[in-house]
Amino acid sequence: MLSKDAISQLSQLKSSIVADKIYAEGLVRPTAKRFGFVRLDDGRDAFLNPDQMLRVLPGDRVKVSLTENNKKQLEATLESLLDTPLKRFVGRYVRKGPAHFVEPDLPPFNRWLFIPPQERTNCAEGDLVACELVRHPFKHDGKAQIRVINRIGRPDEIGIEGRYIAAKFDLPSEWSDAAQEQSQNINIASLSDSDRVDLTELPLVTIDSEFTRDMDDAVHAERNGEGWKLTTAIADPSAFIQYDSPLDQTARTRGSTLYLLGYPITMLPTELSHDTFSLIPDEIRPALVCTLSIDSSGKITDYRFQQALIKSHHKLNYQAVSDLLEGKAEGDDSYANLPEAVRNSLAALQECASARLNYRREHALVMEDRADYQYWLNDQKKIDRIEKRHRNSAQKIVEEAMLATNICAGRLFKDNPNTGLYSGHIGFRPERLEDAKQLTAEHLPELAESDLAKLANFQALFKHLRSNAPQNPELNVLLSLLQRLQQAGSLSAEHQSHFGLGFDAYATVTSPIRRYQDLFNHYALKAILNENKPPVAPGELAEQQQQILIRGRQASRQLEHWLLCQYLSEQQVGTVHFGSVTGVSPNGINVRLDDIGCDGFVQLSEKGKPRPKFDSRRLQLTTETKNYTLDETIAVKISAVDVNARRISLELVDQAVAERLQAFETDE
Repeated sequence: MLSKDAISQLSQLKSSIVADKIYAEGLVRPTAKRFGFVRLDDGRDAFLNPDQMLRVLPGDRVKVSLTENNKKQLEATLESLLDTPLKRFVGRYVRKGPAHFVEPDLPPFNRWLFIPPQERTNCAEGDLVACELVRHPFKHDGKAQIRVINRIGRPDEIGIEGRYIAAKFDLPSEWSDAAQEQSQNINIASLSDSDRVDLTELPLVTIDSEFTRDMDDAVHAERNGEGWKLTTAIADPSAFIQYDSPLDQTARTRGSTLYLLGYPITMLPTELSHDTFSLIPDEIRPALVCTLSIDSSGKITDYRFQQALIKSHHKLNYQAVSDLLEGKAEGDDSYANLPEAVRNSLAALQECASARLNYRREHALVMEDRADYQYWLNDQKKIDRIEKRHRNSAQKIVEEAMLATNICAGRLFKDNPNTGLYSGHIGFRPERLEDAKQLTAEHLPELAESDLAKLANFQALFKHLRSNAPQNPELNVLLSLLQRLQQAGSLSAEHQSHFGLGFDAYATVTSPIRRYQDLFNHYALKAILNENKPPVAPGELAEQQQQILIRGRQASRQLEHWLLCQYLSEQQVGTVHFGSVTGVSPNGINVRLDDIGCDGFVQLSEKGKPRPKFDSRRLQLTTETKNYTLDETIAVKISAVDVNARRISLELVDQAVAERLQAFETDE
């Protein structure tokens, strides 16, 4: 039996050991192997051995004690589980003998999770399912338990990809009873608002894709002395949807309409977005109208928002309008018979858009033109063909009109603080600002001396680069690098400039049928116009909507990439393409295929050969024969596609050979 002195000494020793430990907190990061890491709050990674890794799940926030192992690596020992965000996930149903598991879709995490007998369903091997965690492994000897909450379907079912991605990102697909009831009770013909200006005689037109049904903007322009009077009419669902009503709450939860390939999810019920609020030709609709005065240089000299009743006089499509304005003989014959008032308006819109574009080039920033890709699906909801499309003149007309309207909204909110949501862009990421200065100083020291965290200086730098980079390879590389050091755009309740566009204030109001931030900004605009208090301070809303938008973009990209992998695996393996380098790593390069628009990876690090030299600062990779830099054009062959891993493997091809092969394919 231990004496009191011995017990006291042991207690002191234990306290001393605990006191000497170094503790930290961080997030669990799995690997494709059995071990993992904890990304500490200070940015370091601490190794988690396989036994420790069994007790945690991806994304867990943990407290650990730190030591250094015999490999001089920082090693973590789990002390406590602080939080686990992994509540729901999707995966593949697996049976191994009498045991049932799910293989979670949480790459690179590759552990099967056990389904206890009482939670089992009638799912078959290979079924795609949605699950939830019922027992965390931290306090249960590393043994997690889950339950299946929804069978999504078999991997070979038509449209399974869209349903699976919607479940993976927990995208809402049902309407509440209250939202449905409110939707059914909306009668556009009952609108009686003496405060609305009657603009139904103004020959406004919609210009959209020929397939668009949720038309939320119409435009008109006319010569006004040396400049133009531009009118943009925006559909006004807030005329019937009040803030915090069931439909508003639903729209706020959805955030935006998601055009997932083969699986669209609308922000509002389709009967509202495609009919009741859509600016259908010859139908009277409530609208929020912005009337702008634009001088001959393209400067906005005055603007006014008002609530109005409008009528779209024609539904026009981009290609036909572009053909008409460019005088192409193969254009739609019916457009030649448009009323003179509409034809005059289209001509004025083109002139006004050209002036605005030139003004933005001089006083703001103009984004580089990038191609869009139209994916055509077959009856099986798989990609059948891909069309590469460049923006035409009609699309640029609409873009300039919408940009101008959103600039005016931003100015109005700046003059009335704490009312609307800004779409902002702060330029360089704060942690990369010094890198941006140093890179700039090597080529443009006179511009690097200015404060690049200020809009005017950021603007001057990128204007110079975009003007001179096409003729100067070194500046082109610098432009590519600096663009990758920028912060992503974000929503803000406080005034925030948009560095990417070069605007002092910018707030979107032109898509209230499709984007909740625009719908909310309609509430805010109306409160300002009517001298009322806004329905709510937009503070918390900005972050909430930002996260919803990020989730929607991720879902859209993953579904698109999945369907592209299927398409390439069936039709394109072995074909040769030209592409541009979009990413550089120590092992190889990412290449975006120019004609298809998807990314693949070229492995340049091979066993038995010298490793390529990787310049992490300039994102360059140098092999024995070549130096690879961002945005350069190279020729590649699609060598393999792993549909399950969603991985596209590419091989380098000699450019001359690629040109001959492409010419041969064209002749065929």
